[in-house]
Amino acid sequence: MINYLFYKINFLYLQKILLINVKVDGSNDHMLIHGYTGAIDLVNDKIVSFINSHDTFTESEFPYSAKTWSALIQRGYITEKAEQEEYDYVAYMADILFRRDMLLKKGFTFVITYDCNFRCPYCFEKGVGRDKMVFTPEMVDKAFEAIFYIEPNEKYFFKNITLYGGEPLLVQNRKIISYIIDRGKRLGFTFSAITNGYDLVAYEDLLSPDGIAFLQITVDGVRDHHNSRRIHCQGFPTFDRILDNIGLALKRGVRVSVRVNTDRENIEDLKELQAIFERLQYVENPLFSMNSALLVDYSESETDNTYHYLTQREFIQKHSVSKSQFEYQDYGVFDKLYQAIMRKKPLSFHPIFCRAQTGSFVFDPYGNIYPCWEVVGRPEHCIGHYASAGGVSWSQEPLDNWHKAHISEIQACTVCKYALLCGCGCPAHNLKRHHCLRMEDIVRYAVNKAYADLQLNN
Repeated sequence: MINYLFYKINFLYLQKILLINVKVDGSNDHMLIHGYTGAIDLVNDKIVSFINSHDTFTESEFPYSAKTWSALIQRGYITEKAEQEEYDYVAYMADILFRRDMLLKKGFTFVITYDCNFRCPYCFEKGVGRDKMVFTPEMVDKAFEAIFYIEPNEKYFFKNITLYGGEPLLVQNRKIISYIIDRGKRLGFTFSAITNGYDLVAYEDLLSPDGIAFLQITVDGVRDHHNSRRIHCQGFPTFDRILDNIGLALKRGVRVSVRVNTDRENIEDLKELQAIFERLQYVENPLFSMNSALLVDYSESETDNTYHYLTQREFIQKHSVSKSQFEYQDYGVFDKLYQAIMRKKPLSFHPIFCRAQTGSFVFDPYGNIYPCWEVVGRPEHCIGHYASAGGVSWSQEPLDNWHKAHISEIQACTVCKYALLCGCGCPAHNLKRHHCLRMEDIVRYAVNKAYADLQLNN
């Protein structure tokens, strides 16, 4: 018998427009999540059937106690608000939360170069010129100055800088990376890198908990699939060398997250790839993690099916039946849900999808600032310049576009029960055309995973 750490309610009036109702697989239970109170409750099948057969009822028609009626009102399931009032309240909450998030810590990224030694055919940067321009010491100094110009108080920014590209850790970038890390360490920064991991041996001495402390490295399936997609510009296979370099980083005390850009062609590789990592004794290392991310079609073509992209629903469904230990891309929903239940707290909400909408700053070697690494090199998304005299000059229109990409500014999201869980989806994709994340599928999987974990732990 599970000792539930949240209310188990056997009767309620359902406010359907903002209530998320998930049938728990293999049980008679439904988990209910309220769209703006954050309430989480477990109800049985009979109660949900009763509720679904009644659109409205008054207190006098309610067949249970006044105490129960009051509890349900407190948790938001019974309301006197009209439908539009409910939607307006979601927009109001989103606006308040957005203002809060604008005050939270800022994050910084350095695009070391746009050049790359790989030619991955699905890369979202393939439309960006791959010139050989690299950060210079002068531009590094200006970038660090810009950080303190943007936020003078160290308490309000993360003391970790992400190194990005192109490929940041090219052999030929060793000298400037050393300069960046030396300068940053003196200022109290540590570093992360988003890297293909191919040239990692050249950076062995810089890999440490107080230097480059974290690496995200892409491995796109087992050997054949990976080598057909993670293509070296000179035609070399890359799989074995990258796996060796992952081991090198772990031995240096560096956290490594392996990312699989997942589509129809390689999603069945996850279990076998996990077995490979197990044989290498990576999985047992607490510094090692594995993540599956849905490969997104960045092409403008409606007919480009070269990589057999999965829909969000297909991606979630396939992971739900997978036996691999790969974490799947659920935008933090499971963790938020599970933590809320364990702590007996309402579910935490957010009005944005990511920090790019409030406090992310990506510096490139030309002196440009972007809000997100997925839009670097694209002039229409350049929000400012840091190489000009006087610190930073801002480009107001693109900056405003990114700051407006949140719930209270998007009509379709203010009337969605998942809005405060979703945060409107990726703004890099939504600025042209809104792309719904289909949170229904994500939440269903997260609920069932949380339910199973609760059964296991009780």
